[in-house]
Amino acid sequence: MHFCLRLDEILREVFRCIESRSTLCVLARTCSAFYKPATDQIWETLTAIEPILQHLSPASLVGKRTGSYFALLHPLSGDDWNIIRRLSSRVRRLHITLENNVPSHDDVNDTVSQWFCLLTSPPDSSFLFPNLRALSFDVDRNLDISGTGDILTGTSQAIIRLFHLLLGSHLSALRFEMPTSFYPHLDISSIPVLCPNIHTLSLGRQNFYCEGAPILDEVVYRFSGAVSQLRYLETVRSYVASWDLLSSLAEAKGLRKLWVHLPNTLGPRPTRPRGNIFTQLRTLDISTGSLTPCMELLRWTSFKKVTGIYIDCPVSTEDRDSLQTLVDMSYVISSQCQNLDFLWIVFSPFDDRETPTGWPRPMLEPYQAFHQLRVIALQTSHSLTLADNEFEGMVKAWPHLEELPPFYIIAQNSSTLP
Repeated sequence: MHFCLRLDEILREVFRCIESRSTLCVLARTCSAFYKPATDQIWETLTAIEPILQHLSPASLVGKRTGSYFALLHPLSGDDWNIIRRLSSRVRRLHITLENNVPSHDDVNDTVSQWFCLLTSPPDSSFLFPNLRALSFDVDRNLDISGTGDILTGTSQAIIRLFHLLLGSHLSALRFEMPTSFYPHLDISSIPVLCPNIHTLSLGRQNFYCEGAPILDEVVYRFSGAVSQLRYLETVRSYVASWDLLSSLAEAKGLRKLWVHLPNTLGPRPTRPRGNIFTQLRTLDISTGSLTPCMELLRWTSFKKVTGIYIDCPVSTEDRDSLQTLVDMSYVISSQCQNLDFLWIVFSPFDDRETPTGWPRPMLEPYQAFHQLRVIALQTSHSLTLADNEFEGMVKAWPHLEELPPFYIIAQNSSTLP
């Protein structure tokens, strides 16, 4: 067996293969036969390309001021490419982060840049990870090209070329995070053509609008068109949002889980959609800096089959009367989501107004008829002003609660999560 596997992993793999013949004698005779399954398990998931580079003849450890990296000091031969194809074909999940070891500016003497460009120029796409099922592609903000006038450098061209080379028909999960300056140069329309079987999709990065200029509307529109062609989407996580993109997601017939970051302004709300939309959606997670776009989305369409809602609005800077907006949102949710059994709201308002008497009764009352509720919680800095006996009376409306107390009041700087 391969020495990288833990003992329990070795035994689990061995006993799975020999099934009913799991005697110590059989175990002793068969361990040597499991070297290949063991190495297959190790190569199944990679978090870097270096493990493949180490097997190539031109590879060498190069020292840099920021660390040491494997680099290709000479052009790749046909034998080298065959090694790359043999090893990368065993990989099913690739999680790659391109950081400072891929320099942001071209340098003739920079061997790291040279090896990266060599690696992203295979004879054809079948030589690089042809059997990927899941791809996570993260480009560090330090590689942002906005400082070069958004003109692609040799390295940034290689990064984009590598991204497209890794897209294939076997992919069922795709996550990519890049600086905003990269997106206009992506061939976004090719994603549904190259990866028609995607079930899980994640777009953009956290603090998206804090890293360079906001993504262009034209690029968001192209994302919308690509999403509308992905027929098998089940889970989407998007730091990019527009009414066009939300409309495309609403028409995804198999979509069951949606996490979306809403900007403080979505623009004019389009006509309420008709027909069968969000027909399979069960979980809705919303992250936003203001309750206003959240209200707009909830009013825009009905989420009839949604059973779980999680809303994260940690600092509301746009809402003048945030507590009243929260109450209004409760009435909208209760009218749009009749099957709701999970509700969790993270809310720390920017204003320091005094909490009104009886809080949070106005917010709880719309859910009194939701006897199926398992969890209802508010993570906030506001204090309860509802009398204990009144609070206990309201709790009786939810006989199936799994979380007690049913309504959390948590300090603003708390790290408690549902």
